[in-house]
Amino acid sequence: MPASQQTDVIEKILHSLSRFFGEGRITPQDFRRAIDLYTSLPFRIQIQVWARLICLQPILKAIEEYIPVTSDRWIDLGCGHGLVSLLVASRRKGTILGVEASPSRFAIAQRAAHGLQDVTFQHGNIAEMSIPPSTTILLIDVLYLFPDDIQQRILINCARALTHNGILLIKDNTTVPRWKYGYTNCEEKLKLLFRAYDTETIKSPNYRTPDSWRHLITQANLQIHAELFIKSPAPYPGIIYVCQNSSHVTL
Repeated sequence: MPASQQTDVIEKILHSLSRFFGEGRITPQDFRRAIDLYTSLPFRIQIQVWARLICLQPILKAIEEYIPVTSDRWIDLGCGHGLVSLLVASRRKGTILGVEASPSRFAIAQRAAHGLQDVTFQHGNIAEMSIPPSTTILLIDVLYLFPDDIQQRILINCARALTHNGILLIKDNTTVPRWKYGYTNCEEKLKLLFRAYDTETIKSPNYRTPDSWRHLITQANLQIHAELFIKSPAPYPGIIYVCQNSSHVTL
């Protein structure tokens, strides 16, 4: 089968599978573009990217619904392979900076973005960096990798970095329903045990109850404008928070 036809098949399969993880607005064409960006990488890396890609429908839907089209300075903290940053870049205007602590994932993100304008990646620890002023900050599946005090520090730094009417979008996992939490917690412990993220992390995922997430966020001088539970048959208790600096004008 020619390579283009193989990609067509993969694109259709991944797009169909993505509906299992929640409704969203990523089209088959978006899948095709994302797949093409990583085709030069080893097959095992492509598999990792595909696995991540099928989980992103509800995240991109929240971005489309809650991030104003006027947002022009984005920062994706803990960007991994750079997939969310690159999907945003294909849909929105503006500059996007992705920051990743894992040397291997940072290198993959850089390679995938080669030749693209307005998307850059930086190797760094988001708990220690000075976050530049941004209209949009993304924290997608990253806070749980840090202990309580570092989670708080990151959120405070994000609040300070948000420009007037800027938005912080957080996606993480919570503890309800219990069966999803039990599965996700077990899976993530195994990933952390085998150093799946190629960087120093805590040994057990620091997921929180919805009440605990709200308290942590509001204690960082952030106001929550939306709390979205990701509804899907997938065994992951995802939750999304759309936030703004409490000192700034609300949405």
